[in-house]
Amino acid sequence: MQRIRIGEILIQSGVLTERQVKHILSVQKKVGRPFGDLAERLYGIDPQVVAGAWVEQYIKVAGTIDLTNVVPATDCLGLVSRRQAWQFHLVPLRRDDGHLCLATTAENLVRAVNFAARRISEPVYFAIADARQLNGMLMKHYPVPNFIAEFAETF
Repeated sequence: MQRIRIGEILIQSGVLTERQVKHILSVQKKVGRPFGDLAERLYGIDPQVVAGAWVEQYIKVAGTIDLTNVVPATDCLGLVSRRQAWQFHLVPLRRDDGHLCLATTAENLVRAVNFAARRISEPVYFAIADARQLNGMLMKHYPVPNFIAEFAETF
């Protein structure tokens, strides 16, 4: 599998130059900090831009999932509350080789990762889904009144 680097994504989007990326990489070898952290510190790159590049990298590596025929495992659904599912736009789907698979959207990946790191006590990975499909799954397995679902879509 070909590696997709955040620096390359930031160059393609015009945020950094090749020279800046090379500088960050040389500093990274010395200090061992994450590339995005150094881009923020050395060149004032907005953390949201770095997070967006990370999400793009994740999707290019992991791909997306079609939730049309996916049926979440019952034992996994109980791992998050209705409020958590809607607040972080995620649905636990299944366990694969000791890892919990959570569906979320590209727009909510960073928030979902932060939530999982704090609240889920097992290794996780994320499946990126279409927002409409994910919202349909949320309504099916964590039902709320329509006005709450519509409000949740604004986040």
